Amino acid sequence: MYDTALLLQKPNLRIDEAAALLGVHHNTIRRWIDEGKLTGVRMADGHRRVATASILEFL
Repeated sequence: MYDTALLLQKPNLRIDEAAALLGVHHNTIRRWIDEGKLTGVRMADGHRRVATASILEFL
């Protein structure tokens, strides 16, 4: 559904993109951000994004 190569070029991913990339539920990504396992970024509109670099470190 998502092109992995294109996702990894983005500095920050949406929660659903990160979930698809890691093969987990979107709530798992939110929990991992809250637990500090992934680095979350709040956008100006209040939505969360996941730093792509933290996903690469996580893997």
